[in-house]
Amino acid sequence: MSEVCESLINDYIDGALDMADLEEGLASIFDALPNGHSEAQSYLQSLYTSDKIDSNGFTQISHVISKININATLKDSPEADISYFAEDKTMHLTDLSDLSPGNDSDDKTVIVRASSDGQEIEISEPSISMGDDVSPMSPKIVENPHKTTRYENLGPGVTLKDRFVLLEKLGQGGMGVVFKAKDLLKVEAQDKDPYVAIKVLTDAFKKYSGSFIALQREASKAQRLAHPNIATVYDFDRDGNTVFMTMEYLQGKPLNQLIKEINKKPLKLDHALHIIEELCSGLSYAHEKMLIHSDFKPGNCFLLSDGHVKLLDFGIARASTQTDEEREATMFDPAKLSAVTPAYATPEMFAGMNPDPRDDIYGLACVAYQLLAGGKHPYNKVASPKIKELGIKPKPIKGLNRRQQKTLMKALTVVREDRIGDVEKFAEGMRTRKSHSKTILLAALFVGVIGAGIGYKPFLAFQGEQQLYDKIQLIKDGDKALMIETIWSLDQLNPEQQKIISVGLRREIITFYRDRIRSVFRPKEGLYDYPQAQNLLAQAKKHYPDSVALSTIEDQVKEQRDRLMNSLISLYKRYFNAKKLVKTPNGEDLITVLPLIKRVDPKHYLLKDKALSDLYLSESEKLITKRKYNEAANYIITGLKLFPEDTRLQSLNKQINAQFQN
Repeated sequence: MSEVCESLINDYIDGALDMADLEEGLASIFDALPNGHSEAQSYLQSLYTSDKIDSNGFTQISHVISKININATLKDSPEADISYFAEDKTMHLTDLSDLSPGNDSDDKTVIVRASSDGQEIEISEPSISMGDDVSPMSPKIVENPHKTTRYENLGPGVTLKDRFVLLEKLGQGGMGVVFKAKDLLKVEAQDKDPYVAIKVLTDAFKKYSGSFIALQREASKAQRLAHPNIATVYDFDRDGNTVFMTMEYLQGKPLNQLIKEINKKPLKLDHALHIIEELCSGLSYAHEKMLIHSDFKPGNCFLLSDGHVKLLDFGIARASTQTDEEREATMFDPAKLSAVTPAYATPEMFAGMNPDPRDDIYGLACVAYQLLAGGKHPYNKVASPKIKELGIKPKPIKGLNRRQQKTLMKALTVVREDRIGDVEKFAEGMRTRKSHSKTILLAALFVGVIGAGIGYKPFLAFQGEQQLYDKIQLIKDGDKALMIETIWSLDQLNPEQQKIISVGLRREIITFYRDRIRSVFRPKEGLYDYPQAQNLLAQAKKHYPDSVALSTIEDQVKEQRDRLMNSLISLYKRYFNAKKLVKTPNGEDLITVLPLIKRVDPKHYLLKDKALSDLYLSESEKLITKRKYNEAANYIITGLKLFPEDTRLQSLNKQINAQFQN
């Protein structure tokens, strides 16, 4: 590849290429080979050192190389990037009357303090001084007097700890700013996904004396939550006076964005229930670890591009029980800094009462209602202390069965004692699969029918259906062999059986096809079988034509294919012009590129390019004229592998064979 880089740079210096052509050519090479830019820069340096290019030319070309490399680093992903703090902006409210329906601030996080008797409520911004709530003895962050402030204007381009390069700002809340960053340690280790998200304390929040420990506590709590439906937190660190936390970088969209979109296009029931199921899974796990989220809302839930869901921001999560050690005075006490989002907070949270799993369940139920009701909030975003006073009741949701309606309404009650107390109970009540009691009832009914001497065929049908539910449960419990067998035999089932399997295993089947697609088409790892990826996508979409996850995967695969083909075509043209027609030790030749093009697109026009067969013929004839018969034979044999039906090459091959025989 270095030869192609050198050729492009030489052509530009000689005037054969203009700046646009140089940039286009180098971009295609750097896209194909990540180290291309360093090779180009090294060659440029050698030209300058040997006085083959002046300082002006060196600067121009060096600028182009750097520009392409930076653009590649900062290139946006195919999916929408995460906004970790969407709608988490703080606001100042004087009393609960401001929390009325339609207020633009309803989805924003506010700080609530309650008096010792729980009667008075103060709502304010999280960035203000903590005042009397902080003991004069509370330690503050004290910077090393010999260490200066390194980052007065933190932003893209800054490197933290000589390791994390900030690339772009993703979002901001009352506590911190989140950046997308590149981990240079991962780059050095050739990790294919070197990106992380970094949460940095805002200057405003730093004024609070407990800010350092606040972020440390968030990282510590989040690190306890190792679950596929909870965003992963890696580490907590500082660089000078910059305090930060590194987290998993996610791609997709927060649920508050999805909810805005479904106002116009509601979700399918099974899709909404799938999201709710995953929210329940993550929240249930957190509760098992004795952590209450305490600010459950759409902005803290994230829908990944592959269809899965993750919970975010356990920044103010509180332990449901505390040990004696945890009761010791610390720099940060969440009970004194209770941030709530009015539209999703319970009356008890406004009153500053001890955390309870039922507080999270209320927020979860509000989010679930919005997903099922086309984005509508069950109480029109009225704050919970006002709901009882106004006598508001949620409307039933069309499409839910009686059990689901009852479960949702019980979770939405503003009276804590009447609310569902366990996330798994809520999840079970929202599932569509038949309950055990219903199965027993149906079995008894069919036994009665058979006892009357009729309906044996319906009973067999019932038995078959029950076997399918048993199979689904086994697959959900981890039987991979049974899952593969079930997927491949799906077309042999009748429509009703197919529906039971496809609905019951929606998540598992989509995940299976996603992984299969990645196993055949992932260009960065040398997997180029795009036709097979298309075939797998078609099979998956036959069962789930409305799947958002599959549509996203399809778009990603197509974009990767287009980007790959652009690179391969560009390389084809470069090698064609350079007459790189036979195999070279470094693989910089048409014999390397053409098989890749064929694997991506077996019917691509370049595979039948007459100009290429003409080139093989003319170059072979030139070598024969120069009596370089061995080299000519190599060109002819290579050309015939690509164009076996070319009569001119066949004829020339006979001539060269005759020459060798003589």
